[in-house]
Amino acid sequence: MKPKIYVRNFNGILDGIIDSDELERVDDPRNADCIVLWQDVRGEFAELAKINKKYLHKPLVVVQHGAGGTRDYGHPENFPLLADKFCCWGPADYERLVKFGYGDRAVITGSTLINQIRPLNKHPEKNIVFCPVVTHHEEPSNLIVFYELKKIELDYSQKNIIKHKSELEETWKPSIFNPENELGENTIPYIDINRTFRLIAKLTTLHDKSLYLGSVCETDVNSSAHIEGCIRLLTYTDVVVGMVESTFQMLAMAMGIPVIICKEWEFKNYAGKDYTGCDHIKTSGVTYCDLKNLREVVEGELENPKKLEKERKETVLREFGDIYSDPDTEVVKVIKELVNSKTNVQT
Repeated sequence: MKPKIYVRNFNGILDGIIDSDELERVDDPRNADCIVLWQDVRGEFAELAKINKKYLHKPLVVVQHGAGGTRDYGHPENFPLLADKFCCWGPADYERLVKFGYGDRAVITGSTLINQIRPLNKHPEKNIVFCPVVTHHEEPSNLIVFYELKKIELDYSQKNIIKHKSELEETWKPSIFNPENELGENTIPYIDINRTFRLIAKLTTLHDKSLYLGSVCETDVNSSAHIEGCIRLLTYTDVVVGMVESTFQMLAMAMGIPVIICKEWEFKNYAGKDYTGCDHIKTSGVTYCDLKNLREVVEGELENPKKLEKERKETVLREFGDIYSDPDTEVVKVIKELVNSKTNVQT
């Protein structure tokens, strides 16, 4: 008989568990053999985990939903781990739970996002994707870095126009910049001018979209299509520039894309809690730089994208998991073992 599971999904991270032929999904946790969540620390999920612990006594599995997700159980939040098992992406999160005293409940399965990774698409442009930090509102540091990148893009575009100035004076048509564009005269799309350095802002609904001039890709972190949208964007990306190492950056590294972190933003106090001493992710798989060196570093990564290839692979294995494995299968195995162990105890 298949174990019955009650699942609450987020960002599609549990799609593979829901679709598993080895499990049966139910709509009421009271009818489940096991409860599977993406977190047990906040809101209705923490409440469900507490109710389960006190009244239902069902095996509870939490599947890590984002990079460094185990930090919720340490400073400054110090939430208690309510799950019977926590499925970690890789050794980094496993070791963090061991440090917090939850080693007996931690198991490495790899990130369930691994099964959503896609090969890179060939493209003639050089696409630089800026991923601003996500806090409670827009951050000025995001815009400082974005505008520095925008200055670089405009400089490339200006030089491109200067290069073709005499041709443009004769005839104003897009094919001068992009031979594949067969539109008539009098209109040249900017995306044809900035092909050698195209800046794209990867935003969420928490960012102030109107301030990000130019190309924007916006996703909603609460949407089931969020990760799919991120990965689709990454398949056309040459370099990612961010403020911190987070899930988007891990996905980029897993897909072989160079990642740069600009040290313009720092963790600070949020909602009365000090995050400066938090166990922040900082790996050798990315290049860190100051704002003044940003152009030099971005151009260097574009010229030599394989410079940190070895370090990226090591980072991915430690923080994200083995990209050649099947994490969904590993999570299903954890669920079945937990259900079987409880059944054996009862009998």
